[in-house]
Amino acid sequence: MLNNLFSLLGDRKQSLFQGTVLYVIASAFAATPYVFLYFIINDLYSQSIKIEKVVIWLGIIALSLLLQSISLYAANYITYLTSYRFVEDLRLRLGNHIRKLPMGFFMQIQVGDLNSLVSDDMTKIESIPSWVYPKIVTAIALPTFISIFLLFVDWRLTLAALAGIPIALIIYVSNLSLQKELAQLQKRTFVSANSRIIEYIQGLAVIKAFNQTGSKFEKLEKTLDDYRRANLAIVTQLTVPTLAFACVLDLGITVILLVGAYLLFNGEITTPKFLLFLILSLRLYVPMHDLVEFSGAIRMMDTALDRVTGLLNTEPLPEPLKSKQLDKFDIEFRNVSFSYENAPVLKNISFKVSERSVTALVGTSGSGKTTITNLIARFWDVNEGEVLVGGANVKDLKMDYLLSHISMVFQNVYLFNDTILNNIKFGKKEVTREEVIASAKAAQCHEFIENLADGYDTVIGEGGATLSAGEKQRISIARAILKDAPIVLMDEATASVDPENEVLIQKAINSLLKSKTLILIAHRLSTITHASQILVIDKGQLLESGKHEELLAKGGVYGRLWDSQQKAKSWRVS
Repeated sequence: MLNNLFSLLGDRKQSLFQGTVLYVIASAFAATPYVFLYFIINDLYSQSIKIEKVVIWLGIIALSLLLQSISLYAANYITYLTSYRFVEDLRLRLGNHIRKLPMGFFMQIQVGDLNSLVSDDMTKIESIPSWVYPKIVTAIALPTFISIFLLFVDWRLTLAALAGIPIALIIYVSNLSLQKELAQLQKRTFVSANSRIIEYIQGLAVIKAFNQTGSKFEKLEKTLDDYRRANLAIVTQLTVPTLAFACVLDLGITVILLVGAYLLFNGEITTPKFLLFLILSLRLYVPMHDLVEFSGAIRMMDTALDRVTGLLNTEPLPEPLKSKQLDKFDIEFRNVSFSYENAPVLKNISFKVSERSVTALVGTSGSGKTTITNLIARFWDVNEGEVLVGGANVKDLKMDYLLSHISMVFQNVYLFNDTILNNIKFGKKEVTREEVIASAKAAQCHEFIENLADGYDTVIGEGGATLSAGEKQRISIARAILKDAPIVLMDEATASVDPENEVLIQKAINSLLKSKTLILIAHRLSTITHASQILVIDKGQLLESGKHEELLAKGGVYGRLWDSQQKAKSWRVS
C-alpha cells in the first residue's frame, strides 16, 4: 500500500516526510513521561524522594506532554493538508487520464465501476495519508522508543514484554492475503450493486412497464445479496484472526508477570521496575491493537488504492511531444481497417472529404458509420491505415488540439445538471451572454428558453431530463454553433423528433454548417439530397460514393434504401 501511495504522491512526498518526522518526535515526547514516572516510583520505594526533584520531574512531564501536543498538532496539520491536496491532485489527474483513454475502455467497464473509482475509492484513499499512515508511524515509533527505554531498565523483562509480538505478527501477516481477497470481493460486489442500482433507476420506465419491479428484478436482488454476503464475510472470517492476534499480544502481560515475579522473588529486580513494566506493557501494545482493529478498513483502502493505480497505469492513446499545426480542414481515410475485440468493424476504407463540404454517411445499423466519426475524433486508433485531418495524421496531433477543431452533435444528447447558459457555453467558456443568446437564436431555441421560468438561468435536470428531445437537440446544436469549430461531426439530429422540431432543427443545422467541413450520419435520406457526397457503408466496407442523383442513377444499395424510405412514407396502421 505504502509503495503505491509514495508513487502517486509526487511533489507531496516532502510534506508527508515532514509530517512523519513530527509524528516520530511526538512519539518520543509521548514516551518521555514514563522515564520520569519510573524515577518518581523508584524514589518513593527507596524513601529518598525530595519534593524539589518531584516538582522538576513533574515539570518535565508536563513540558513533554505540551511538546507532544504541539508536535501532534503540527503533524496532523501538515499531514491532513497534504492528504487533501494530494487527493485533489489525484482526482484531477484521474479525470484527465480517463479523458485520454480510448473509448474501448469504457465499453469494457461498468458505469458503477467508474462511479466507484472517482467517488468511493478516492474517499477511501484520502484516509491513507491522513489517518492510516500516521497510525502506522505511531505504531512503529512509540513501541520502539518505549522498548529502547525498557532495555536500559532491564533487558530480561523487555524480552518478556516483546515475546508475543513476533507470534502476533506472524498471525497478522498470514492473514493479509485473506484480508485482501475479502476486500477485493467486497469491492467487486459493491461495484456490481452500484451498477445495477444505476441501471435500475435509468431503466425504471421499462422495468415498471414489464412488471419487473422490486424482487422481480432478479439482477438487482442478486447483486444486493452478494454485496451483503461479502460484507458479512469480512466481519465473520476476520474475527478469529483478529482475536488471535489480540490474545497473543496480550499474553505478553502474562509473560511479564511470570518472569517479573520470578526475578522479584529472587531479588534480581526491584518492585518499581516490576511495576514500570506492568504499566508500560499496556502502553506498548495499544498502537498495534489499533492497527489490527482497523485492518479490515485498511485493506479496503489498499484495494481502492490498487484500483486507482491500475486505472492510472492503463495506457492512454499515445500523443506526440509536439503537435502539428492545422491550416486546412479536409479529411481523408487511407486504407483504414479497425476491429474491436477481434471483431472487424471497418475493412480497408478509403475516401476524401473536401474542406467546407457536406459528406453524408448512410447504411444499416452496425455498418460502421459512427465508428468513422469516432476515428476522426480519435476516440480510438485505427488498426491499419491512416486518418488524416488537414493532411496530418491524427496520431501526430495532440488530443486537445485536435478536438478543439471539432464540434460533435450526437443523436442522444447529454446535457448537464446546470443552467442552460452553462450547457451552451460548455465547449467555449470565455464568451459573453450575448454570444450565447446569438448562438441559441441561430439554433432555433431562444424562444422556448425565454419562456422558461428563469430563462437562460434555468437549471435543467441531469441529462436534460426536464426538456423534450427536440429542445435538447437544439441546445446541443447551439453549443456546437458557439464553439465554432471548423469540423462538425453529426449523428442524424432529426431521427427521433416530431415534424415540427425537425423543421426547427434543420434550420439550426443550416446555421451550423456555414463554412464548415461536415460529416453527417444520415438516417433520413431526404435530409441529405444536397450533400456534396454520400458514402454508402455496409458491413464495414465502402460500397458506393457520389451525389444523390448519381447514386440513384446507379440503382445500387443507395437506390434501394431510397425506394424503401419513399414507400415507408405511405405506410398506415390498419
